[in-house]
Amino acid sequence: MRANRGTGHLSISVSTMRTDPGVWRPVGSDEKRPYIQRLFTDIAPRYDWFNRLASCGFDARWRAAALRWAQLEPTHTVLDVCTGTGDLALLAVRRQGGQGHVVGIDMNGAMLHWACHKAERQAARIGWIQADAEALPFPTGSFDRVLIGFSTRNLTNLMAGIREMVRVLRPGGQLVILETGRPANPLVRWGHQLFLMTGARIIGLFLTGRLWPFTYLARSVQTFLSPDAFREHLQRAQTTVQYVPLSHGLASLYIATK
Repeated sequence: MRANRGTGHLSISVSTMRTDPGVWRPVGSDEKRPYIQRLFTDIAPRYDWFNRLASCGFDARWRAAALRWAQLEPTHTVLDVCTGTGDLALLAVRRQGGQGHVVGIDMNGAMLHWACHKAERQAARIGWIQADAEALPFPTGSFDRVLIGFSTRNLTNLMAGIREMVRVLRPGGQLVILETGRPANPLVRWGHQLFLMTGARIIGLFLTGRLWPFTYLARSVQTFLSPDAFREHLQRAQTTVQYVPLSHGLASLYIATK
């Protein structure tokens, strides 16, 4: 595994994206990757604030729940895919008491910059790698746990990403996926959808001065797979899947065992 286990600054570069971000629109597989890269580069400095405010702080509770279900042991090797600003990776380090080996990967250099900065402040030893979730740079069976939080809906090829995450798991290892949910209660679901397109977008605009990234994020939640459909994808990757709705289905947790 090639990972910088120190806590020094990460040297990264982000290429200029030519995608026009002015108006949200569905993007095909050839366009989605640069679109997502531009989106997260633009909002990286305020991403954590947006998560806290738009979820009323529930995002932190959901990550803690995901780590409890992951049943991390001190000696586990852990991979946090699409780590973003590193919240799940940092939480994994704390739960392991600093004894395990945690690696966080993300395609976006701006997000990794903030993850590295947070790790420095907390003196957390994490390996940060700029890499593609759909072509993980690790041998088969490298990790005891693979985590991914609120990012599977941003993958260009969902099944390719799932298969890669399962591939790098050891037999008996677990892929723990935290995603946005689809509340079963129609009234709660309606309120959630309304908030996504109003309150969440306004919060994003206030924090960053940009509306288009949060329009995309809201619609990506609205159009993502149902829990049943997502479980089918995980089962196609030869895993045994447990689904856990969090906060009345506002978030979804999937534990897929290889």
